[in-house]
Amino acid sequence: MRIMVTGGSGFIGAHLIKRLQKDGHKTINRDIVDGYDVAHPKTGFFAGKVDAIFHLACPIDPANYKKVATKTVDAAILGTINTLKYAKKHNAKYLFMSSSEVYGDADPPFVENVPVQSNPKSERAFYDISKLAGEMVTLLYYYYDSLDVRIIRPFNIYGPGMRGDDSRVIPSFMRRLKAKKPVQVTGKGTAIRTFCYIDDFIEGVMRSMFRPKTNGEIFNLGTTEAINILELAKRLNARVERIGDRKAEQKNRFPKIDKAKKILNWYPKTSLEKGLQLTWESYQ
Repeated sequence: MRIMVTGGSGFIGAHLIKRLQKDGHKTINRDIVDGYDVAHPKTGFFAGKVDAIFHLACPIDPANYKKVATKTVDAAILGTINTLKYAKKHNAKYLFMSSSEVYGDADPPFVENVPVQSNPKSERAFYDISKLAGEMVTLLYYYYDSLDVRIIRPFNIYGPGMRGDDSRVIPSFMRRLKAKKPVQVTGKGTAIRTFCYIDDFIEGVMRSMFRPKTNGEIFNLGTTEAINILELAKRLNARVERIGDRKAEQKNRFPKIDKAKKILNWYPKTSLEKGLQLTWESYQ
């Protein structure tokens, strides 16, 4: 198949392209770092007929909201509209990469069919609401144009190949450890998360796109191995330095993955211990 990946130069996108090529697909990478802005596509962005589109493009920097806010909204809303129109033109399969943050202040574990709500005045609203808007637009094309679509809500994906300045917790911890510095924990460090290793996640993404009975569906992809941030630091034998809270961040975030298990026959196979080991080795 001829497949476009937006955001293909990012952490997840690069792993996805590698997997697609391994499976024999021809890939077209469109990433803003390579001069391809999905929100404002120029001549040459859309390259003929495609059979599938993975729309991953979205800047992420939880430690610096202001830096990425407008670009996030552009990618999640304008970029989604642009790529959906392209998919419709060629009757291509479509996958939208959403976020676990669309669940807002709901009580975990999060389930796909539970109504979600967000506060537009929150400092992080640009992220969760724009991702939710991207979901809405994607499903609009499913309901009214019969486009073959699916939506993924990832839960803290990590592994080798994360950006050198990535401000998410695991790469931040790894950089501090390598520099022999204490890891920086925001607030009390009691926030609960689950962490899904990249290889497991990519397998879930592939099954979401290509397995039967996925059209029009939303899938949580993550582990159910919940851990708080202080315990994560202990697992890494790290010294801890406390810093201020990140405003408007979800307190606890972990999924139910029963739907992915049932429809995709998918579940994460890599333990947190093994995944951390493999990720740490990539920093050496």
